[in-house]
Amino acid sequence: MSGIDPGRVTVGFSLTNGVVTAASIRSARPLSLASRFAGRPVEQAVEAVGLVNAVCGVSHAAALTFAAALAGHRVIPVELVEHWHIRLAAERVAEHLRELVRLAPVAAFPIVRDALEAARKAARTGVVDDDIRTIGAAFGLVPDWLPALPEHPAPPDALTSADDEPVVAALLADTEFSARPFLPDRHPETGPAARLGWSASVRGATDAARLVEAEEALGILLGGASSDGDFGNWLTANRTQNHTGYASVESPRGRLYYSAVVQGDGRLRDARVVAPTEWNFHPDGPFARALVGFRPEGDAVPAIARLAAQFSPCVAVDVVPEGAADA
Repeated sequence: MSGIDPGRVTVGFSLTNGVVTAASIRSARPLSLASRFAGRPVEQAVEAVGLVNAVCGVSHAAALTFAAALAGHRVIPVELVEHWHIRLAAERVAEHLRELVRLAPVAAFPIVRDALEAARKAARTGVVDDDIRTIGAAFGLVPDWLPALPEHPAPPDALTSADDEPVVAALLADTEFSARPFLPDRHPETGPAARLGWSASVRGATDAARLVEAEEALGILLGGASSDGDFGNWLTANRTQNHTGYASVESPRGRLYYSAVVQGDGRLRDARVVAPTEWNFHPDGPFARALVGFRPEGDAVPAIARLAAQFSPCVAVDVVPEGAADA
């Protein structure tokens, strides 16, 4: 699947007296990699989207699987639901652990490496073996000196399952919605911090949320997934119209939407995707709004890049000074 450019986000900013006074967010991301596999049998398309999306590939594959199943009036057996629950939990562990590894001492890298391999193996196969227990040791290495969080933070405008209906309706009505999604009078944020009632703009919130979520997901792997457990909070799916279904998945980086149109012969006719990055890095989204008024510590470019990383982008982010800068 080489030759597919995932795109990138470019962040421009102006600095006055050490404070960001203006910001611009530009995205050069493909609207839907999944649509490139139109005409293929659904099973092939699912495998393909899992491969081309190097970040959160399991979430993409799960979203297309369930959206296509609902579009084609197919019932997903309980065993397969549990299989996807395990894979999604393992992916969440792997993605969060990969982000948290920078907090561990260098001497711990071999332990973290083994834990990552165990999580990634479970994410690929949906099978949990004894190697998964190595992950607990890696979590023990995450430092206790995560920044203290405010006791009463202002809750974010979180994107949740309650937003599925208007989001999916807009996704189906407008082919450009994927690139710049919006909800009237809203600035939705998504991701681990938002899921736990924090904004990623609060220092330390994302890392704290990643640790909490990763440990919860590890509990699912050790205890076994159950279709009548909390899977409904991870993935929802429904049929919207003839031959069309959708699924929304709480991927490690935020809420991911897929719509799928499936022909009677089981081939994918069309697919549309809204990724978490498009919400968080909308030109008037939560990152842009957090950036204006931000006072970088030290060099502005790496400080802004660190803030961007807390909003869990799924592609590279370039930070570029614009206009007068007097940092």
